[in-house]
Amino acid sequence: MYYGLWTKFTTQAGEGQRLVDLLLEAATSLRDVSDCKQYVVSTTEESDTVIVREIWTDQAAHTASLQLPATRQLIEQARPILLHVERVLEDQPHGGKGLV
Repeated sequence: MYYGLWTKFTTQAGEGQRLVDLLLEAATSLRDVSDCKQYVVSTTEESDTVIVREIWTDQAAHTASLQLPATRQLIEQARPILLHVERVLEDQPHGGKGLV
């Protein structure tokens, strides 16, 4: 069983796309991290809202990823434009298309 996480980010006005770009950099930095099974960045009709869907082998792997140098750098870049970060849902994905 995996560890899943949905996070909602709200940015300062007009900064939604900048956050999307930073989070896509984060996704790229995780390509060689085998414990990260999915990292999807999405937007909604609210221009300053970004949703990230993550699936990890387990919660410890997710926690460890927050200490990676690339992740730390991107967090520091994003922090000034963020108004709110909400952990919407933690779940346990069991499999399906895209997960082996």
